[in-house]
Amino acid sequence: MSIDSETEIEEGNEPDVNAPNAPAGSTPEAEANSAVANFRQGFFTESRYELLLALGEEPQEYQRMMESLLEDLQPRQGLESHLVEQMGETFWRMRRAQRMRDGLALKSIQRKVQGEEMVASMQASKAFEVLEPFERLKEALSRRGQGPTAAEIDEFVKTRKRDSSEVMQEFILLLKSLKEPMEEQERKAARQKARKQLGRVMEAYENLAWRFSRQSEKVQSPANLAALMAPEDQASVLLQRMEDSNLRRLWRLINAFGKVRQGVLEKKDVKKIRANPECV
Repeated sequence: MSIDSETEIEEGNEPDVNAPNAPAGSTPEAEANSAVANFRQGFFTESRYELLLALGEEPQEYQRMMESLLEDLQPRQGLESHLVEQMGETFWRMRRAQRMRDGLALKSIQRKVQGEEMVASMQASKAFEVLEPFERLKEALSRRGQGPTAAEIDEFVKTRKRDSSEVMQEFILLLKSLKEPMEEQERKAARQKARKQLGRVMEAYENLAWRFSRQSEKVQSPANLAALMAPEDQASVLLQRMEDSNLRRLWRLINAFGKVRQGVLEKKDVKKIRANPECV
């Protein structure tokens, strides 16, 4: 033994022969990597892949989310890995509930929009159908020569037989007078008067047709779509409660993970978490 070696022993630098050798790969980094590997092996399985596809979800998106959690939190084996697993599943269920609520809202709004557009289209079609005889008479009154024929006048009068208003009855009498023989100047004056009265009579029907034609455009307006999107059924309420429940659970898991990481989680809390796992 050299003098230097004796000096080191005397100074208390002799290694402790009873100390256990540190196992290879027991560093925090190695434990984290092992936890990540076990996590991936347990959850990125073929059955999980097929399940997500059957639910209309993207397995790659699920994998990216889980790997993001592992990358951010770097859990150790044991309770930390279990908590991260539960956090990931809860977060995924939150996103699933949101997609379900969006899908339900989309189907509901499409059904309502289709119904409103159909009603608006029928109303507009009916309004233009009522306006059509006025348009034909207007064209006949604007014709050069004798103006509308007796048959054209009778056809219009027939369409107005249910209109007993004083204005319409006065207009009909004026039209019928055009069927009688009269001087050219007198006929011209009567036709001119009939055109003016027709404009006043048509105004209400034109406004109605225009309003109903615009109604179908309003169906697709942002304000109307927002009103139609308002939840009305029990399913929407239940989905909202599901999202709220998942959000509260995620908050509890994050809080528990923080306590585990700090080493302050009580034993009763650990037992409670392990006794009530929740998975997809």
